[in-house]
Amino acid sequence: MTDSHNKVPQKMAENDELMLASEQAVMLTQNTAAENKTWKILIVDDEEEIHVVTRLALHDFNFGGRHLEFVSAYSGQQARTLIKENPDTAIILLDVVMETDDAGLEVARYIRQELGNHFVRIILRTGQPGLAPERRVLKVYDINDYRAKTELTQDRLFSVIYTALSSYRDLVALARSRHQLIGLVNEIEQLSHLAARDLQMPLNDVVSAVRRIGGQIQTMSPPSLAEEFMDVRDNVYLMQSALNKLVALTSVGRFNESREMVDCNSIISDVLVDLDHAFQSSHAKLHCETLPTVFACRRQLMQLFKNLISNAVRFTEGHEPEIYINAMTHERNWLFSVSDTGMGISPENHSGLFNLFHRDQSDDATGDSGVGLAICEKIVRWHGGKIWLESELGKGSTFYFTIPLSE
Repeated sequence: MTDSHNKVPQKMAENDELMLASEQAVMLTQNTAAENKTWKILIVDDEEEIHVVTRLALHDFNFGGRHLEFVSAYSGQQARTLIKENPDTAIILLDVVMETDDAGLEVARYIRQELGNHFVRIILRTGQPGLAPERRVLKVYDINDYRAKTELTQDRLFSVIYTALSSYRDLVALARSRHQLIGLVNEIEQLSHLAARDLQMPLNDVVSAVRRIGGQIQTMSPPSLAEEFMDVRDNVYLMQSALNKLVALTSVGRFNESREMVDCNSIISDVLVDLDHAFQSSHAKLHCETLPTVFACRRQLMQLFKNLISNAVRFTEGHEPEIYINAMTHERNWLFSVSDTGMGISPENHSGLFNLFHRDQSDDATGDSGVGLAICEKIVRWHGGKIWLESELGKGSTFYFTIPLSE
C-alpha cells in the first residue's frame, strides 16, 4: 500500500433519535398553549415565599406576544406528576433540596431519561450550591442553567427566562419542521417508488417480448429491419437498466431502516462474491486493508461498496484494474477511500458527478445510466457522512466518504 492511498484527502467536505413520541406530545400541547397565548412555567420549590416572589417578579413578562402561565409544585413528587400532565411546559425553575437533598436532581433525571422530554428548559435554583456542584450537575442531569437563589434579582431572572424561552421556542419550531420534512420525504419516496414499480412491470413484459421475437426478426426479416430491431432492443435494455437503478435509488435511505454494528471486512467479502464474474473477466485485483466495524445499515453499506468497486473495475482500460480500499479515523468520522488505477475523470466532469442521471462521455461509452453514484451519495448522506472525489484524467480516481464514529 503506497503512501498516496493513506493520506488525508486534500479537500475534506464541510462538517455537517430525537424521541418522536415526546416531540409529538410537546407539539400537540404546544399548539393548545399557542391558542391560549401563554408560556407555561413550572415553579418547583418547597418554600411558598419563592413562589410568591417569582410570580411578582415576572407578572408583566411578555415574550413573542405571549404572557407567562405559572404552575406550582412544592415537592419533587408533585413536580413529576405536573410535568407529566403538562408536557408543553417551557421552563422549570427547579429547587434542589426539598423532601430530600437531591429531590430536584431526581426530577431532572426523571424528565430527561424517563419522560424523554428534552425540550423543557430546566433552570436549577439552589440555596445550597455545595450540595450540587455546578459542573457535574450541568453535565450529568442535562440542566440548562444553574443559579444561586441569592443572585436571581428581578433583572437577572428576567434575562434568564427570556433566554430560556428563546431556546425552547426554537427547539419546538425545529421539531415541528423535522416532522413535516419526514412526512414530506416519506410521501415523495412512496410516490416515486410506486411510479417506478408501475413502469417496471410493463417494461419487463416488453423486454420479455423483445427477447422472444428477436431470433425470428433476425432470420426472417430484411437486414435493414433487423438492424432497426437491434437498435430498439438495445434502447429497451438501457431503459430497463436505468429504471432498475431508479427503483434501487428510491429504496435506499428510508427513515425506518435500522442500523447495527457492521463489520466492513465481511461487507467486502460479500461484495467480492457478487462481483466474482466481473473480477475474473477483467483480472482485477483488490487490495484491502483491515477495515473497522461501524454503526450502519448493512444492506445500504453493501450497496455503497458494490457500486464504487464495480465502477473501479468498469472504468479501467488497457490493463488489469488495481483497486485499493482503506479506512482511517479523521476528526469524529471513519474516513474510507476507494482508489483505482483507471482512466480517471477530467476536472470539468467533477461538478454534479453525484447528481441523479449525471452522465459524461465515459458513461456513454459504457452504457452507464448515471444513477450509481447518486445512490452512493444518498446512502452516505443517510448515515450522516459526506462523499467526494479526487481524480485526474489518466491517473485514476479516489472516492472518499465518511461514516460517523459510533459512540
